[in-house]
Amino acid sequence: MPTWRHKKPKKEDYHKRRSKDEGLALIDAAHLAVHRLYCDAFGFWRSCEVKPCKRHRRCCGQPTQCLTRGLPGVPQAERERAEKEVIAGGPRRVPLSSHVEHTVRRSEFAKLVS
Repeated sequence: MPTWRHKKPKKEDYHKRRSKDEGLALIDAAHLAVHRLYCDAFGFWRSCEVKPCKRHRRCCGQPTQCLTRGLPGVPQAERERAEKEVIAGGPRRVPLSSHVEHTVRRSEFAKLVS
């Protein structure tokens, strides 16, 4: 038998919980991904000043700033349509990257923006 199978496990090998900083980073990444999906659903890339956004026809810059800038001009019916589209994964049907993103996608739009 190979020698690596006979090694005794260390205490740090069993540590499966993430730290507080890792959890906050995961939450921030989920919010950023959902903001990007909302920007794509609203089509804010059409009027964006960042050239890669127009070139790739999706949000490539700062999605939070783009969302707060373009949101006042979006009617309520469009917001409700975009909310359903984001739950499905946006226009490109992007799969979930973590369990935190699952809950952030399904949170109310008003809570997400505030």
